[in-house]
Amino acid sequence: MYQEHGKNVISVEGDVIISKIIGAFNVEGVNKSIANLKVVVDSFCQNAFKLLINYTDTEGGTPEVYEKINECNIWLNSQNMVAKALVINSNVALNILESRTPARSSLNEKVFDDEVNAMSWLKSQT
Repeated sequence: MYQEHGKNVISVEGDVIISKIIGAFNVEGVNKSIANLKVVVDSFCQNAFKLLINYTDTEGGTPEVYEKINECNIWLNSQNMVAKALVINSNVALNILESRTPARSSLNEKVFDDEVNAMSWLKSQT
């Protein structure tokens, strides 16, 4: 088994799950991150939640990472998620994410360049 690369720091503020993505990811790292996210989502016990993912400290990932992210978005589509905000400050990173994760298109999702505006928008979603 390979060592995981990349880090995901998850916190919760009310009904908002905040996921801070840090570093360069391999498939082992993204699998651990997704497993941790699923534990937090499951802790909401089918209650509605919102998700903020901050990509400002990420360095990308292998092609398999984006396949796993897409699978996670398919799973999120089946959960009681009200909205998802992405904080990303690189157009290149956003273009890669958009092209490799088509399941995102069916989510109530908006992209921001700062966490304050992302959180404000999430709080307005019902």
